[in-house]
Amino acid sequence: MLIYISTIVIALALSIAGSLTFWRIQHWYDFYIPIVLFIAGLVGMIAFWWIFVWIAGKFVKKEMHPKQSKWARFWLEEGHDFLMLAALVKIVVNNKEKLPTNQRFLLVGNHRSNFDSMSMTSKLKKYDLAFITKQSNYKIPLFGRLLYGACFYPVDRENQIQSLETFKKASELITNNECSVAVFPEGTRQREKVLGDFHEGVFNIALRAKCPVVIVTAKGSEMVHRNFPFRPTKITIDVLGTLPYEAIEGMTAKAISDQAHSIMEDHLKKIDILEYERKRTEKESKKKGV
Repeated sequence: MLIYISTIVIALALSIAGSLTFWRIQHWYDFYIPIVLFIAGLVGMIAFWWIFVWIAGKFVKKEMHPKQSKWARFWLEEGHDFLMLAALVKIVVNNKEKLPTNQRFLLVGNHRSNFDSMSMTSKLKKYDLAFITKQSNYKIPLFGRLLYGACFYPVDRENQIQSLETFKKASELITNNECSVAVFPEGTRQREKVLGDFHEGVFNIALRAKCPVVIVTAKGSEMVHRNFPFRPTKITIDVLGTLPYEAIEGMTAKAISDQAHSIMEDHLKKIDILEYERKRTEKESKKKGV
């Protein structure tokens, strides 16, 4: 939020001050002056913050961190906040009270776009979520190195030994009360409104850490690229519930995976049906109005 607010405030200040001093408005047709100054302020501040965040990342070592760096975590969250606001995204979290408040957990959700993790990082700050992510994300300009400091651990779907090592280290983050861990069991984005098969191995994180499994779904993130910059997008994160460790103790990773998949799939089907009924009702109302 710091990046977004400071950018807007300084751009407005430049627009007002510039219009009253060095580029003074003298005639009615000079109305463009504050607009140009405001845009220049926005571009200048965005460039300043992007360079600053890039420099901030240079202080983060490119390795798997056993503890979260508050420095990296702060600037990663600030960057995600800015991107969400700049992309005209509104994030709504339903049933937030179902999230554990006194212990770390493994959060699992469906995956529809790159905005899933950003929206959760931005909206669920108090839980310090560290995501299991693909290795290519570390090459993202500006934010790639910050992911290391925020304990985002890489996973190589083609390398089972490396994946097991990642899951082991992720469970240690939870066991050591460092942060909660989030993962998308589908392993890749599902561009269609379907729930893909789960990679059951990720649930070993909860079994090893003896922690609860929180099940969520995200809806709307796949529309950000289509809507921007002409329409705002609403991303809805539904917290479906928590499987306490006592309920999964003794279960296999596959059994937990199947249960979580069933809960998510049932919910996604339900909201798709509700959305279909809403659109049909609106369509019928318009016809009657005509």
